[in-house]
Amino acid sequence: MNKIYTSLILVFTLIVVWTIYLTNVENDTNSLTVRYYTIEELSTKEASITKVKVGGLIKPDSIIINDIDQLEVSFYVYQGSDSLKVYYYGIRPDLFKDNAEVVVAGAFDDNLIIATELQTKCASRYEGDLKNIEKI
Repeated sequence: MNKIYTSLILVFTLIVVWTIYLTNVENDTNSLTVRYYTIEELSTKEASITKVKVGGLIKPDSIIINDIDQLEVSFYVYQGSDSLKVYYYGIRPDLFKDNAEVVVAGAFDDNLIIATELQTKCASRYEGDLKNIEKI
């Protein structure tokens, strides 16, 4: 009987400690999620944000690739009339060009997105499957 009570108390204690750990120590929601912003929302923000995700189009003639280090690039991403400057260091996707649709993830500070991820979207890859569907 004594071993059963000891085991139950131990299991109960472990559950309580694990619950406290998950609710208090791991409560940093910024490390778990990344909020998707519009460019208009970020343009009006004055505070820096550690994790953002933004989608838009690359502004024509705004891509500047560093001549010395080809991995360093800056460009403007826009939605409608709003635009933000993006700095990215890394390998660019194959479809990275003017007016390409991109998704950028990184940190935002002083109207600049310092991107850690850069993805391009290609709608034509998915349109082919829909062309052959019969219309009802």
